[in-house]
Amino acid sequence: MAHNCGQTEHHHHHRDRPGACCPFHATVGMAVPSAGGDDSAEPVSLLDMTPKETSGHCSADRSPTAGLFEPVGDGQAVVFRNARVLTMRDGAVLDHHDVLVRDRLIAGVAPTGSPLPEGARVVDCTGKTLMPGFSEIHAHIFTVNWAQAYAPMVDNGGDCSAYVLPYDLMLFQLLANGITRVEIMAGCPETLWMRDSVRSGTLVGPRFSVGSPLVDGAPLMHSPLMSFVVGDRAGGERAGDIIAEMGYDFAKPYSRLPAEGYHGLMDALDRHGIRAMGHVPEKVGIPAAVARGQGGIAHAAELFYNETGPERASEQRMARLAAIMAEAGTWLQATLVVVQRTADEFANLDRSHPDIAYMNPLQRALWAEDSPLFMSIKGSPNMDQYFSRAYELGCVATRLAHQAGVRVLTGTDFPNPFVIEGFALHDEFHMLVEGAGMTRGEVLFATTRQAAIYHGGHSADGMVAKGGIADLVVLDTDPLADITATRQIDTVLVDGRSLLSRAAIEEGLTRIRQRYAAMPPANVVMPGAGEHSDG
Repeated sequence: MAHNCGQTEHHHHHRDRPGACCPFHATVGMAVPSAGGDDSAEPVSLLDMTPKETSGHCSADRSPTAGLFEPVGDGQAVVFRNARVLTMRDGAVLDHHDVLVRDRLIAGVAPTGSPLPEGARVVDCTGKTLMPGFSEIHAHIFTVNWAQAYAPMVDNGGDCSAYVLPYDLMLFQLLANGITRVEIMAGCPETLWMRDSVRSGTLVGPRFSVGSPLVDGAPLMHSPLMSFVVGDRAGGERAGDIIAEMGYDFAKPYSRLPAEGYHGLMDALDRHGIRAMGHVPEKVGIPAAVARGQGGIAHAAELFYNETGPERASEQRMARLAAIMAEAGTWLQATLVVVQRTADEFANLDRSHPDIAYMNPLQRALWAEDSPLFMSIKGSPNMDQYFSRAYELGCVATRLAHQAGVRVLTGTDFPNPFVIEGFALHDEFHMLVEGAGMTRGEVLFATTRQAAIYHGGHSADGMVAKGGIADLVVLDTDPLADITATRQIDTVLVDGRSLLSRAAIEEGLTRIRQRYAAMPPANVVMPGAGEHSDG
């Protein structure tokens, strides 16, 4: 359960609404006992069952990705020759230009024709487009400890670690899709280890920002392996202290966090200088959360999901919330693809799409057409009330927020059902254009320079400009003309240190498919089915 359920997961359970608010919560509800008790239990100040140590996956060798990356040595020059360059700097597009990289930085951008540095590695970009790497700003890496949360749903002796890819290969899948920046929205020691290993250069992957475990209230919406259970202000403060002690980059407040617990958390974050990006607790609401200093909201659907009746679809109400967010400078993760997959399209998912080959076999088993889980959820009479017009309204909320001046970030909330690591980001780009009305240039800016600003990067990061970090992607065609061109990846350079060619991308993807094919079959069971009434 390394993931949240995106535009739908965070939306809160009303006591007159039985069932789970999304397919993923139905999984959690049937698989994981509710830590922190139920509504009738004595509330705890803080219950923390989140892991504090890494697993053996973090000490594995790098053989799964051996030979895929071409290392760039200190002082070695790499020249991207004769490219169409989308600089992401004031909309400038430079035809027939060379981009010189040395010592991890972009050292120069000049018209093609200058002499090549001695010993330079040349990447021929004739007829191709070069731009900064993409950003996945709502991700959940499928780590060992979270895979274990599925164990009660799989008849295999209680061990789901066999369904976890080697971590270097998992990060390769993101890089193969041009993703050079990632934000983890419910972290753990494993993702902290990934972040630090990438920074030190011992692991090749996107640059990481890692959020805390979910800071939630009882009864939990997710596993205690990924959640703090907060009952009061003191518990919220202590959760904030633990987040600082563990070294998380930000805190993720969650839907059932009580108001006093929320304010305690925010007090602690203020003391430690840590930001908050996440859901808006039902007992707090967007205006109060923004006023209290929550700098980011994790889904566009936060603007409507808790509402019922005509207010749910009220553009006037959503526009008021968007204006409040814009005034405060609040960031927004749209995450349209997850609500499209887990809400509107849930009962009619396309299981024949080529991307499905890169979907974890455990996930495939859980959401197979004959899975008892899938059949149970598909047949639930509650689905309509939770999902009615969810994707349409998510697009409306994103459009209104963007028009109001809210800074939108690109993310997918993988690995929800059929929201596949890396690949789904390209679908998100398309939905932001076709569904939310953003221009192709605006979407590309959001996933490059805007994401770098969000993470407090250097003034030239997220652009093709001298002095910027060399996270670069070469595409076969121009995404300003067709946003789906972001899938047509020829070459990736990550952190100026590791070059990934098209041939290496194909080889690495083949290795992923082979790893998945070698995993044991997952026999899905339904523990407690019929006993659980509030996912």
